[in-house]
Formats: sequence, structure tokens, C-alpha cells
Amino acid sequence: MKYKIYKEVLKNKIKSYIPPRYFCKLPVSWPEKITIIVFKTDRNNVVLSNTVEAALSNEDLNNQINIVVFGGCFTIESIQLLRDRDISYISISDFLWTDESYKQILMNS
Repeated sequence: MKYKIYKEVLKNKIKSYIPPRYFCKLPVSWPEKITIIVFKTDRNNVVLSNTVEAALSNEDLNNQINIVVFGGCFTIESIQLLRDRDISYISISDFLWTDESYKQILMNS
């Protein structure tokens, strides 16, 4: 699974769709309904921009507002794509990978 989209999730049901390690990162104030995109959520899972781009171009997101994404670690390019669309993101790791630096590490290991 690269990502999963859950549309119009009620605020009081969000915890049913995300791993417990994210609970402490949830803001107190959110809209009553949000659309959630869940990428791989382990600390070591780096979400590259092409994966984010694929998710954002999914037809399920047409006419959706209040989108929040969850993932282990987003690359700088991924974060920029999300910010460009005013989409909030919550991650476990804030390490600043670029797509290229992460691919280089993978190739050398």
C-alpha cells in the first residue's frame, strides 16, 4: 500500500484510521469532517514526491477540502507539493530528506 484515502471522516472517528503513535500529534481544533490520506507510517518510511503527486491526482480527492495526510517522513519536495495545495501533514520523523538524497542512500545500501 503506497497510500489510502478516507473521505469525509468525522472528527471523532479520525483515530480509527491512523496508528496510535499519531494520536499525540492531532490538533485539538479541526473541522467536523476531513479527508485523510495515509501513507506508510513507520518512522523509517520516507514518502517521496512522486507518491504524494500520485495521491493528490487521485479522482477520490476531487472537490475534497480539509485534507490532512499522515506519513512516516516526507521529503522536502513532498512537503512543498502539500503546501502548494494548502494540505496539512503529520509525520513521525521531521528529518529533511530530498527525493534525490533518499534515493542515493537506498542505492548505496
